[in-house]
Amino acid sequence: MRVIFDRNIGSDVIYAWGVSVPIFKRFLFGETEEERRRRIKEKIYDYLDSIVPIIEREIDSEVRELRISLESAWTRYYVFKLNVNNRFNFALNVLSPNSPIDSFRRYKDIAEDVCRRFKDNVAKVIAIDREFMVQRWVDGVPLSNFKDGNTIVDVERAKMCIPLVVSLLYRLNKAGYVYTPWDDYEAMLKDDKIILLDITRFVRRRIDEEKFMDFYYGVPFTSPEALKPSGDPSHKLYWRGVCEKDYFGTSRDEYVRLFIVGVCLACETFDEVERVCKPLKDSMAIQDLVNYMPLSKNGNVFKLFKVTQRC
Repeated sequence: MRVIFDRNIGSDVIYAWGVSVPIFKRFLFGETEEERRRRIKEKIYDYLDSIVPIIEREIDSEVRELRISLESAWTRYYVFKLNVNNRFNFALNVLSPNSPIDSFRRYKDIAEDVCRRFKDNVAKVIAIDREFMVQRWVDGVPLSNFKDGNTIVDVERAKMCIPLVVSLLYRLNKAGYVYTPWDDYEAMLKDDKIILLDITRFVRRRIDEEKFMDFYYGVPFTSPEALKPSGDPSHKLYWRGVCEKDYFGTSRDEYVRLFIVGVCLACETFDEVERVCKPLKDSMAIQDLVNYMPLSKNGNVFKLFKVTQRC
């Protein structure tokens, strides 16, 4: 088997929201790029004896070539893309140095449950061990890609993600899970569905219906209201709810309306919608949207989204 490592595996910078984000030093695999490359290669080589047979079962073929590149790196773990035989892709997650996670194994039961119950909305886990976890690669658009620094990209499609995400989070809540902390780089838009990537963010907990909106208010985007360079380039501030236009160009009123659309997509009755949206005073707006709940039962979020724009 031929193994090829991309030069970028030793990088100390990742890219999100259209900007470069330095990796904190305590989460790096070494002080120099060469040291980081060496240590990462050693680790991955150690894992391959366990990983390769599992991948071969998944693809029903022999792994002849493996290309490995760094995709992201945060405080919890690094994500490497495994390109197999120039045809199949997988995500290899490796615990960061000084990671707050002691072992991926603690998430094994949760991974099996959410991947079974929400198979269309969670990146499938195919292998899990103490230091690494392997998932099916998701070829979609990270929600963080809808922001290019302070520039909005594809506004209407970005706004459409609000009800899609809220609907999924509410269905997860009904199943006894919250997904926290929320960050838009850990969610993908693919084929008009939201796919959650980070298994370690699933927590077994159910939020009271009337507290759901307060808990998730601000999803799905991490909004960089202020990208202010300083002496330390890692000091970049990201705020939610700071100004009237911080939800990818929508007003707060429109954001709330689209949040309610997401609730409608996942609720069975108007009474349930009212309980979830209890913090809101505009009950008429809620009633207007619930009139279109039959559309949501057909899964036609686009039609519902367009209708609500006229409400």
